[in-house]
Amino acid sequence: MKVWIDITNAPHVHFFKGVIKELEKAGHEVLVTTREFDGLTGILDMFGFDYYVVGKHGGATLEGKLLASTERMYKLSKLIIEEKPDLAIYKHSAEAPRVAFGLQIPSIGFVDNETAVAQNKLILPYTTLLLYPTAIDAYELLRCGADPNGMRPVKGFSELAHLYGFIPDRRVLKEMGLKHGEYIVMRTEPIKANYFNGPPKSVLEDVIPLLPEVPIVLFPRTEEQRKRFEYFENVIMPERPVDSLSLLYYAKLMIGAGGTMNREAIALGTPTISTYPGKLLAITKWLVEKGLKFHSTDPVKVARMAERMMEMNGSYRAYIRSVVSGLENPMDVILREIETYEEFGTFMTMKVEEASDPGNARGYVGLNEGSHKEKQH
Repeated sequence: MKVWIDITNAPHVHFFKGVIKELEKAGHEVLVTTREFDGLTGILDMFGFDYYVVGKHGGATLEGKLLASTERMYKLSKLIIEEKPDLAIYKHSAEAPRVAFGLQIPSIGFVDNETAVAQNKLILPYTTLLLYPTAIDAYELLRCGADPNGMRPVKGFSELAHLYGFIPDRRVLKEMGLKHGEYIVMRTEPIKANYFNGPPKSVLEDVIPLLPEVPIVLFPRTEEQRKRFEYFENVIMPERPVDSLSLLYYAKLMIGAGGTMNREAIALGTPTISTYPGKLLAITKWLVEKGLKFHSTDPVKVARMAERMMEMNGSYRAYIRSVVSGLENPMDVILREIETYEEFGTFMTMKVEEASDPGNARGYVGLNEGSHKEKQH
């Protein structure tokens, strides 16, 4: 079977790397497409994947996004018509679902951002099987056009798939002059995203002066953001793709104004603080409720919590890992669905009402309550 995977954002490489490798091991042909954006090709090269570069990101304006997406969909259509894949897989790709739908190719899509309404309206109506974290209220997805008979909740979060084959490597510490457990990792706001409506100034600019004098590895998203942090003497900003998972694993703390690296840190058991200034995702709220992360945009509160997390680092890491170990890995779900489709020509979907509490379309019963009392940190 030929499986087409469209990768449109840097974190998606980590999300799909396990799926790609396991499919190839099983003898499937995997067609990978991507676009010019945020060092994507460099990360794909790092893993040794073959891929087609089709189109580019349209920038921050609506006009740019529309033109780039339209051009990319046209180019993708020509390629996919020629390649004739049997199945399409994607995560928040705005073009792949419509191309697959137009060519009657069954598709599996993973969505974990219910606030990206405009993007979701371009994805959900055309997706055959929609996978989503149980933390998301399914009605938010139904409102964007999802098929209630083509949905499958996942008891976990997407970044668990990023840990496929992961073995911590201390070489990245040596390359950057860092010591295990003696630095902090930071990530700036996703200012180019269509769902972001926060200010240009990063919350992290006011947080850094309040923290202890330790090295901070900061990952900016734009050159403008990079310039705003250049005057901090203890801030290191990588110039090329690095082993960010190992950096997160050995870090004392993660403080991020985005989402992906925060959740990667949690998946690795690293204490995490979110400083995202906009509307919080359902998965973020759920992680906060579980005590797996802290959220605030108040620099003083962030600094105080950072100090507390660094003091109780060992016990907090143990708590995070105990909760995460009981969750479902999206990669395993995707691979099972592919096997089911190959054998039966269909997917294992669940009707919304079958997967939820009465009056609550969140999927797995009791997920937010838990079957036992958890420690509060």
